[in-house]
Amino acid sequence: MKQYFKIAVVASALMSVVGCQSTNEEATAVEQTSEINTPVVSTFEALQKQYNFDKTVFDSAAEFKIYSEDSYSLMMDEWNEAKEIYLEVEQEPALINEEYSMFSSGSYSAKYIVLIKNANLQLDKLKTYKNKADTVLSDAIAQMNYMQSIDVAKYYPQDFSSLYNQYKALFVTVIEEDIAEAQTEQAEFLTKAKVIEIDTSLTIHVKPLEKEFSQLTQKGFKAIAPISYGQTKAELDKTKKAVQANNRDQDLIADVVAKTRFQLDHLKNMAAEVKLLKAVKNGQFEQSVLEFENKLLSISQAINGDDYRDQPLRMQTTEILSAVQQMHAINNTADLEKKIKELNSEIETLNGTIEKQTDARANVQKQVLVLTQQLERNDNLINNLNSVIATYKAKEDAEKTTVNKEANEAPSDAEKQTSPALETEHAQEMVKEEGTITTTDNTEVVPVESTETKVESAAIETTANETSEQVKTTDTDIETK
Repeated sequence: MKQYFKIAVVASALMSVVGCQSTNEEATAVEQTSEINTPVVSTFEALQKQYNFDKTVFDSAAEFKIYSEDSYSLMMDEWNEAKEIYLEVEQEPALINEEYSMFSSGSYSAKYIVLIKNANLQLDKLKTYKNKADTVLSDAIAQMNYMQSIDVAKYYPQDFSSLYNQYKALFVTVIEEDIAEAQTEQAEFLTKAKVIEIDTSLTIHVKPLEKEFSQLTQKGFKAIAPISYGQTKAELDKTKKAVQANNRDQDLIADVVAKTRFQLDHLKNMAAEVKLLKAVKNGQFEQSVLEFENKLLSISQAINGDDYRDQPLRMQTTEILSAVQQMHAINNTADLEKKIKELNSEIETLNGTIEKQTDARANVQKQVLVLTQQLERNDNLINNLNSVIATYKAKEDAEKTTVNKEANEAPSDAEKQTSPALETEHAQEMVKEEGTITTTDNTEVVPVESTETKVESAAIETTANETSEQVKTTDTDIETK
């Protein structure tokens, strides 16, 4: 910035000497015109907020480069210059409203906004190009994305570089409004890209198998085990054709590659066995035959416990195969499924029976509970009845004792005639004590029955009747249930 100030001072001195006042006025008018409709940012906080937004937009705009490298370069130039202005203001926030240069009347913030406005114009162009190219070149874009996903550049860097240049040229043609030419070039691009794609798939999946098979060939496996060697070669050729025809079918590729891998391993094992046989000295093959026979014996023992060593080796293998087939027939999946269905049906029937038994048991338990409660009530009534009877007997015995005692203590007729004065005096005293008005002449004592005893007797009879009725009702319920 110091250099800008020095240049501005020199320029102002030159203009004062030459006297180009009209030129300065024209430059000022141009700057004012360029700042029309430009938003004003007067504080550092506002500029910082705007910068953070712009940084997010332009730092993630690399995807638009393929649509027009020229527009993308112009956009990034404007953005980089705006970024430098912001960094200067960030270091010295007081510069935000000062003039950016002596050649214009715009401030730092105004200059930043103008640069962002120009960058956005280029971004809008790129978005327009993208919308158009994504429609016209959809096949080419999908092809390039797939080739990048399988990392073609790793296996064929030069071919991929040439293909990518051809790919970029398609977007230039679209921008130039030559749609027919763009479609023709796209067809050529797809043809070349498909060839490189297939070569890459073969390199990834088939080339390692071919390399291993070539090594076995160099080791003489063709002469050692020619039949297994031929089977392996045929499987390898089959795998190569499958990958060429279906290079994007990953499941199919995995299957054919696994089969070829199996044949390669089988070839190695067969060659190893042949080498062992060839290593036997003086034609003494009995030990090798015995080892093979022992292996067959272990298999038959594991299947059904039989020993087929009294038969030729071919017959032994035939018998073992028959035993295996019988074992599979016994364990037939269809029969097992049928038995499983039958068992499931029986289980459902048993579950229904169990549910019914559970319900019946619950009803019985409820009946037992009701009867138990009734028996408890009957026991309580009987206990109450016994208590009332005991109380009545106790009172009856007490009354009898009192009556006997009064009878023994009653005075005779002679004593009543000899002492009328005493009896009259005693009667008067009893009348006074009871508070009743009686006469002393010819007084008779009338016995009064106890009402309490009658009431208790009636209560006893009522309780007894209720108890007997409840007991009868309980017995009837029990018999009914």
